[in-house]
Amino acid sequence: MHTLQLQLSDDLYNSIKDMGIDINEKVQDFLYNLVDDNYPAISFDEAKQRVSDAVDRYHNGTGVYVQLDEEFQKQMDNFIENL
Repeated sequence: MHTLQLQLSDDLYNSIKDMGIDINEKVQDFLYNLVDDNYPAISFDEAKQRVSDAVDRYHNGTGVYVQLDEEFQKQMDNFIENL
């Protein structure tokens, strides 16, 4: 087992403590999520092949795409305009 040192401002530490959050547990969860994203690893060559296949489907018109909700699209357009 290894020990990590975490430096937090007093305000942040007190807020976390007041909320009853177990810092050790949260940090461990975070680190486990960094190394395991629940997706199987693929090789670089397989990734290149998947992208190539997707581009081919797009060019050939054989791809299946999801239609965006119009209200969502309006919200995104508004968000982008206001950046």
